[in-house]
Formats: sequence, structure tokens, C-alpha cells
Amino acid sequence: MKQKVTLLTAADLHRSAALLNEMRGAVSRHRPNMVALVGDFLHAGEDNHGRVSVTDCAKMLAGLPCSTILFVRGNHEDEAWLEFAEAWNRTRRPMFQLHGEAFTYGPLAFIGFPCSFGDETAFIGDRSPLPAEAEEWLSAVLNSTGAAARTLWLMHEPPTGTPLTKPDSVTEGNPEWVTAIERYSPWLTISGHDHVTPIRSKVWHHRLGKTTCVNVGQSEHGPLHYTFVEAFFLEESRSLPARLRVSAFPWQESITLPAGAIKPTKRNG
Repeated sequence: MKQKVTLLTAADLHRSAALLNEMRGAVSRHRPNMVALVGDFLHAGEDNHGRVSVTDCAKMLAGLPCSTILFVRGNHEDEAWLEFAEAWNRTRRPMFQLHGEAFTYGPLAFIGFPCSFGDETAFIGDRSPLPAEAEEWLSAVLNSTGAAARTLWLMHEPPTGTPLTKPDSVTEGNPEWVTAIERYSPWLTISGHDHVTPIRSKVWHHRLGKTTCVNVGQSEHGPLHYTFVEAFFLEESRSLPARLRVSAFPWQESITLPAGAIKPTKRNG
């Protein structure tokens, strides 16, 4: 393999001091090229139950030992985003917000999806809102980025209708993402939003057509649930990988893509 690119993702931290502290340990252990917060790293409710302030949340995330940290909006990133962004900017770290756009790191390309819940006004700032139909902005991103952007989609809301979410609930997922997945067949999607269902059902990945959808859930007080993605490439230019290894923690399981029948394997460490 000519190159390996690694990404650690976590969702639904909700400014939990316990989870934020565990994030530092996870990043220190894996040393990923990038960290992606896939929504609801902030919290729209009261500052209780062990939650840090918005400013302290920014400082703790900015202190992670990783050069590139990216943010995908969830339903809890509302007006508090302004305070978060101001505190983040004081750390002098680059700010990468993915809102219906692609990001490229070496040969790896992936897309950060918007969230249909909550108020996106603060998060998008001066940028124009995305078209109402996902097909309009998604097709434009894929046309400009190429096939490599089918490697990984980060979306706070999972696609609806899988064992990774509870049906007929506010966390059941987004049916529009199902349509997009069926049309473009990305290799992998990583979501959050439904904290509990994957833990209760003991299911963290599901095949939707040719796509593997992942939601590892989240426990408010720990242990931290997160995903570690290793992308292996035969080329140094932007491209689809030769394979992906996706590891779920604290599940201690891994899957490899592409694959026919995916069987979890235990992972040490």
C-alpha cells in the first residue's frame, strides 16, 4: 500500500466532561490523521449532569493531539455555535466545518452532510443555505470531487429504516439519506443522533444495498463510543481506497470493506 489515512469519529458528546476527557485518551492512543465530530458535540439544554461550558468544550476539543479536527452539525449545534467558534478561534487552530461539502486529506475524500433538525443559521454563517433537495447539492459535490467522494459520508442523522435507529421516534433517521445511498452507493456512512439503539440492540453496523452504515451509539457518562477508520490506498492522488478497516469502540470489533458478507472480528487495544 502506498498510503494509509486514518480518521477517528465520535458523535453526541453533548459537552460531557467525562466523554471529552476520554476523547483525549482515544486520540492519543490511535494518533489519527483527523478527528471528526459528527454532530451534537454541543448541548442545547441546561449545563448540568457533568457538562462543561461551551467555551471549555472548544478548548478541550482544540487540545486534542491531532492536527486536523472537523465538525459536522447536529441538531444541538444552534446559536451556541457562535460562542464555540469564537472560543475555538482564540486557540488559533484551523476551523473546518463540513456542511454539504467534501473534504480531502491526501487520497481520502469524504462528505459532511447537513442536519435537518435544529437551527443551522449560526453554523453556516454567511454561506448560502443548501438547496432543499439533497440531490441538488450532493450531485454537485460528487461531480466536482469525483468517485473518491463515495468513500465515506459523515451524517449526524442516520439513514432511516435500519437496526441502528428506533423507528417512529425523533431519532429514527433521515429517509432522504436512504435515497441518496441507494443512488450513489457510498462505501461507508457514519452517524450518531440515536445514542441508545445500537447499544441496546448490540448492532453497530448494517448493510444498506452496497453501503455499510455505522452508528456506534453513545453513553452519556462513558465509556466513550467512537469509530476508527483506516483507509488504505494504492495511489497517492485522490481516489477510492483499496480497502477500509472500520473499528468500533468500546465494542472491540472491526470490519473490512469492501466485503461480501461482513463478519465482525475482535480487535485488541
